[in-house]
Amino acid sequence: MCEYNGFAFCGWQEQTKNNVVCEKTVQSELENAFEIALKQKIKIVGSGRTDSGVHSRGQVAHFDFFAQKAGDASIKQTETLTEELNCRTVEKSVNALTCKDVCIRNLEQCSNDFHARYSATERYYIYTLCNSPIVLGREYIWECGNYNLNFSAMESEAKKFLGTKDFNSFSIPRNDGKSTECTLTEFRVEQIGGIFKFHIRGNRFLHRQVRSMVGLLFDVGRDRYPVGSVEKVFSDTFKGERTWAPPQGLVLEGVGY
Repeated sequence: MCEYNGFAFCGWQEQTKNNVVCEKTVQSELENAFEIALKQKIKIVGSGRTDSGVHSRGQVAHFDFFAQKAGDASIKQTETLTEELNCRTVEKSVNALTCKDVCIRNLEQCSNDFHARYSATERYYIYTLCNSPIVLGREYIWECGNYNLNFSAMESEAKKFLGTKDFNSFSIPRNDGKSTECTLTEFRVEQIGGIFKFHIRGNRFLHRQVRSMVGLLFDVGRDRYPVGSVEKVFSDTFKGERTWAPPQGLVLEGVGY
């Protein structure tokens, strides 16, 4: 599991050009640290990609490590792990080698058939916005301005996202032929003074889907668009420009297996 401050990285996934890493990402930062700690190159696979500026408290990732027996001249990639890692030692080493904006926790061995992305059954996000002045923690909150947000309207609209639906209209368009259907099991709005937290849980999420959904709820909450707008977007009958919530308010809280 890893935690990171999204401001410091250009997203999760490694960015390469002509086989050269050209952007600082969480994946590249961790892979560089693990290579030094384990003395071999490894490829880290995350449970999903987070955009530039998006944070995480509970990103899950895995990698394949092939231990070399004493006296072996080479490492066969088909061999199973034969030497047990000292996970606590590796964890401390990696955290000492990475920058202060990322850390790993609870490093442990997993079964050979575990896959951080494909074995996951749910992802849980929290998006936080604030409509009043704030100082502490403001770098992890969307300061949306002095709007008198209608909590009831946002709460009502949030429920329209629940269930299995085609979320293509709530994401960056994709033309790869892959499914845009997702199942949301939780979309709950919580208000604490001037802070609004959106708790969102689902089996998968499309590119910028959470930020698109929160942006529309914000538009409904400030009376830019009426209740019923979520259903109009799903039915392709919505007219008008929608707000995209900025990345700094979004945190990947956890992944379920």
